[in-house]
Amino acid sequence: MISYIPLTFFGIIGVVGLAFFVHGFVNRQKIYAAFSDLASTLSGHAGRSAIWAYPYLSGSYEGRPLKIFFHTSENHTVSVLNLVVELGLSSPDRLVLLQKDGFREPKPEAKTRLEEEVGDVVAIPGCTFDVRSKDPARAKELLSSEAFCRELSTFSPYNQILLWEGSLIAGKQFEGVPETMPQAMMETLGRLGKLARHFEGLAPKHSFGSSDGTGHSQTVRQGT
Repeated sequence: MISYIPLTFFGIIGVVGLAFFVHGFVNRQKIYAAFSDLASTLSGHAGRSAIWAYPYLSGSYEGRPLKIFFHTSENHTVSVLNLVVELGLSSPDRLVLLQKDGFREPKPEAKTRLEEEVGDVVAIPGCTFDVRSKDPARAKELLSSEAFCRELSTFSPYNQILLWEGSLIAGKQFEGVPETMPQAMMETLGRLGKLARHFEGLAPKHSFGSSDGTGHSQTVRQGT
């Protein structure tokens, strides 16, 4: 009887693993269907690199180029699946907002690369995010409004928000299929569109020629 215990154990593990795979696959199918429905509203299209991969969506929201996709990030112990929304906007500014708690802390080598690419932490009173920029004075100017910082605190579920050369990119830990449904995604886009308009209102008009928000960030790329 004892000799059969390992086989039984591994059989149970296999069944559990298969159940997780099937559950994940079904969820990906639901997300793809939701993105396909949403794409018709956003003059875009939904796609995926393989049938088992997480889908993505490309389109336009209020005249802005739009991308919605999934991206995996890693900290010291776990991999985190993030839902990322990228909106085009008319601003040349570079500013990074990072969640202070949760899964945000990167590995040491990634943290060094982060400092090289986006700058050191800038102290902003009343801001619920860690703010990073290579132009501290400009970062303080962008976040000088106490009222705006209070509004920004409502984005605390997002682990990163980037204002980066013509794109507003917001990523949060993926919590489940319901947040990818068309109505939920449109509500998310409404909030991010308002944020984009705020930053555009502070953009130096004379130094940014594009008005169609077609800039694209190289900091976060479509991954999975």
